[in-house]
Amino acid sequence: MRVLIATSTFPLGGESDATPRFVLDLAQALARTVDVTVLAPGAPGVPARDRLGGVDVHRFDYFRPRRLQRLAYHAGMPDNLRRSAWARAQVPGYLACAARAIRRLAAETGAEVVHSHWALPQGLAGAWARGRRRRFAHVATLHGSDAHLLAQVPAARTLARWVDARCDAWIAAASPLRHRLDATLGRPSRATVLPVGVDTRRFRVGCDEGRGSPFPGGHLLFVGRLVPIKGVDVLLQSLARVRATDPGLELVVLGDGPEAPRLRARCRALGLADAVRFAGAVGQDEVAAALQACRAVVVASDAGGIADVVTPGHDGWLARAGDADDLARAIAKALASPAPPGARKTAEAHDWRVVAERHLAIYESSLRGVGG
Repeated sequence: MRVLIATSTFPLGGESDATPRFVLDLAQALARTVDVTVLAPGAPGVPARDRLGGVDVHRFDYFRPRRLQRLAYHAGMPDNLRRSAWARAQVPGYLACAARAIRRLAAETGAEVVHSHWALPQGLAGAWARGRRRRFAHVATLHGSDAHLLAQVPAARTLARWVDARCDAWIAAASPLRHRLDATLGRPSRATVLPVGVDTRRFRVGCDEGRGSPFPGGHLLFVGRLVPIKGVDVLLQSLARVRATDPGLELVVLGDGPEAPRLRARCRALGLADAVRFAGAVGQDEVAAALQACRAVVVASDAGGIADVVTPGHDGWLARAGDADDLARAIAKALASPAPPGARKTAEAHDWRVVAERHLAIYESSLRGVGG
């Protein structure tokens, strides 16, 4: 099988690159079994064709000169669209160039399946490239912001149904995203809920046991984009409450985003300026080392896809979304408890090798015309 992965976000190169790499991780896992090529938007200083992590990567330009491209990378497409009229003006050209590049590269590589990551813009471009006569099987994955954006664009239902008619299978990274797609379509999408994977070898306990916490009393760890939906402001309120009984506890935040200035100001207002370290965006090796050193990782509440993965008491703890008191309770319980017994098994069930096999099953059914 030959697969073309079309994505709007992809690492630009190097292990220290902090751009989200889960599409690359999936491509590498798939490449053990099938022929995989990746298509992503270009960026200044990045070659149009490269090999990254053992995977062939092609990049397309959507505006000339390239240095004036504003839609992809940097803060991410949602933030770029909110902040820049210039980025918004480049959307039509991006879609046309992406669709043309998908069609050309699918023909060049003999791709039987095109897998678009993010319904907007890549899913729309993939649907345009596929057409009604089905040049290839088209699979589209919803990751989060794209599902919300799809529901908000003008004539959302008409657009969603147009894409759906040119999509052989949908994948949703979380069950709420499938529900959002169903609501936008006004009918069941039959999307398969399939969370992104994890490199269990990279993050396995014991990989960096010599690393210690930067704080004498230990710390919590948050890793992710600093955007409102992640709830870091609620985490800060919870930290202030937990420190009432565990005054040495502090917090390390790995990641960057538009909320960073406000969150730093919030730390000062809560008296946490010296108890929180904002380390910015870092590479995966640094994330792995930080995981080894922390007392507990705080990912999120029972919002988004977390509840699809975590069973309280079995492989983690959950708190009600937006409830600082409940999050403080869950943090205190986690700190006082041994490692949850099912954590390793849950992680292994989401290893990229396992997740890749599930993707392959979806690809095969889409080729047979069965759908997701």
